[in-house]
Amino acid sequence: MNIMTNLDNIFKSRDITLPTKVHVVKAMVFPVVMYGCESWTVKKAECQRIDAFELWFWRRLLRVPWTARRSSQSILKEISPECSLEGLMLKLKLQYFGHLMQGVASFAKTLMLGKIGGRRRRGRQRIRWLDGIPDLMAMGLGGLQELVMDREAWHAVIHGVAKSQTRLSD
Repeated sequence: MNIMTNLDNIFKSRDITLPTKVHVVKAMVFPVVMYGCESWTVKKAECQRIDAFELWFWRRLLRVPWTARRSSQSILKEISPECSLEGLMLKLKLQYFGHLMQGVASFAKTLMLGKIGGRRRRGRQRIRWLDGIPDLMAMGLGGLQELVMDREAWHAVIHGVAKSQTRLSD
């Protein structure tokens, strides 16, 4: 929370415009929050917490008290972010996936795609890092591997997926 106290002077200043404050948040706060997010296995509850943090931050930036009856959509329209924090995290994860898949016979690729023989433990299967990517992209791993090899197409797809993660349309 130390970063917030240091940036409070900027956020409370009436001389600095809102777009500049948004750029400061995207340059100084979000990278700290997203540190190492490429390797996270994010579950639904964690996605909700990330969204809640982002909205809390935007409300604080706009000086909207928590008792004010303003919808999240009105806050997001005023800020007009290109994509959500979750979308930025997803973009980094997909970039890392592409980096891993472009390696021919790397150890990291073998670890990510490898299957362990034998029987698994009882109970619900744990979510793996790789599980969400084929679901999100609506294609199998084989199709993803082919798409990754075409770098320009892969970057275009990543950009499109990240942009689609905005919550203004909700």
